[in-house]
Amino acid sequence: MKVLFFCNLVPGKQGSFEDLLTALGWEFKRHGDELVLVLAGKPIPQVAESFLEAGLRWHVIPDWTADPDEVNPWAFFSPAVNLLVEEHPDVAVVHFGNELPSLAACILGRLKGVHAKWVWQQDQQMSDPGVLTAVASKIRLLSAAFDHFVAVYDGGKQSMVLRGIAEHRITVVNNSTMARSTNRTAEQVRNNLGVREKALIAVSVASLIPRKRLDFIIKAFADAGSASQNAILLVIGDGSERQSLQSLVSELKLEKAVKFLGLRNDVRDILAAGEMFVHSATAEACSYAILESMAAGIPALVTDSGAAREQISDGESGFVVERDDFETFTKLLQQLLSDADSRHKMGEAARARWHDRYRTEVSAKKYYDLYRSLAGGESEG
Repeated sequence: MKVLFFCNLVPGKQGSFEDLLTALGWEFKRHGDELVLVLAGKPIPQVAESFLEAGLRWHVIPDWTADPDEVNPWAFFSPAVNLLVEEHPDVAVVHFGNELPSLAACILGRLKGVHAKWVWQQDQQMSDPGVLTAVASKIRLLSAAFDHFVAVYDGGKQSMVLRGIAEHRITVVNNSTMARSTNRTAEQVRNNLGVREKALIAVSVASLIPRKRLDFIIKAFADAGSASQNAILLVIGDGSERQSLQSLVSELKLEKAVKFLGLRNDVRDILAAGEMFVHSATAEACSYAILESMAAGIPALVTDSGAAREQISDGESGFVVERDDFETFTKLLQQLLSDADSRHKMGEAARARWHDRYRTEVSAKKYYDLYRSLAGGESEG
């Protein structure tokens, strides 16, 4: 079996999605099958090495994704058709948001004699549609040509059903992450980052773009008062809003309390050295950043978007707050910053929940079995 996997990813770090692709590559390799990636940029050497070890090949489509704010979906169309003819896969997988270029590539590929099974995989949050959206949905149009759909959380599946996709054509495979061992102690991480001794570390991992809403978190820290005086917020990520967020930090006089770290390849080490995770996006699917915090064994305070209420057991492994409820978010931030026992208990619960539900090996096996079934083979169950 050969699977051609289209994803507008630029693998600039060894993150959870790169880990999933690597694990999936090993699953294919174990069965003597082939997974070929089509990406929006070259993998960095560390990622490329792990891909090659797992038996993965890849192609790059230039100008597909300029940055997290700028995706050019139609840049995918013509190169995708050429690759379909060149690779002639048994299954073609699309893991990015724009449906129409995918539909066009599917149809033209079939006209050129490539009769692969097509799978569309959820990339971002899907809100429940209104009556008009349900009838005129792009994904409903896509279902006329695609064979199967993957939702990354139960709410995503329900949204697809409301858009007219038959339930038996949808498989739920949760996003996932893996635990990483490290030789660095929390003290070493702190020293490397210049974090003052005994400061309580809160971590946020997100692209610095509007829908991630880092200003919401920064303002909450400003309003947390005495509870945040011994805390430092480490912001991991980069994006178009970095300058404006840094200006906001200066305006609120939080220069000693907020540290922008940019893009990092040691996110797991930093999370393991932290005491809590904060996230305030207005739209998500099944957040990898939340999953990484769970695997690190720290509680999360997040706003309600996408799979947040599925990932986090509210009040047990963290807190989930209504999306625009700034007052409650700030109150719970104060509570977590002030209560070490609660942080510890919730962190243990978060780690256990990750282990039971969101490990990379489990998701990779589910994806492989789905592709194999569509290609005409029998899955191992």
